[in-house]
Amino acid sequence: MNKLALKLQLMVALVTLCSVAAFAQNARIQMDHLDKLFPKAVETIDVTVDSNLLKLASKFLKADKADEAAAREIVAMLKGVYVKGVEFDKEGEFSEADIDAVRKQLATPGWDRIVGVRSKRSGDNVEVYLMHNNGIIDGIGVLIFEPKQLMVVNVVGQIDPEKVTQLRGQFGIPKDFDLDFSGVRKTRKNDN
Repeated sequence: MNKLALKLQLMVALVTLCSVAAFAQNARIQMDHLDKLFPKAVETIDVTVDSNLLKLASKFLKADKADEAAAREIVAMLKGVYVKGVEFDKEGEFSEADIDAVRKQLATPGWDRIVGVRSKRSGDNVEVYLMHNNGIIDGIGVLIFEPKQLMVVNVVGQIDPEKVTQLRGQFGIPKDFDLDFSGVRKTRKNDN
């Protein structure tokens, strides 16, 4: 094999590896465009908890208490939790384009909509999306909007539904809370 062909193969391998790494990062939803709505809103929510803050927070959870140990395991797998939300006194303060900017990201490969609730009567809408890669949950995106309110929630990182359901009745999670991701492999521990 000549040097040019070898260089070409190496370049293709590098591009492939970079695109796989980039794909894993796509669980992060860009929502900074919502900041322009903050000045007109009567209430705003802006939460950014990156991996460094999550690591710091997990140090306050005790490993010898079962419920806190389970929470610590969940937090250890997360890369970030991001929330932006606005509420207004009157309708029409945000546009369909603001919603579509989020929806477009959630329509990319890897994301699947698992819940869609729309009420024509009240105008309430909730959409829940999962990002998965080879059967592993890498992120959750939630889009909530009604005539006077818009909120986006994004959890980035491996999420093990089994561990989350172990926390039922703890930390404000209802006892009847149930996640059923049948057939979805939840962790990468056995992957090699």
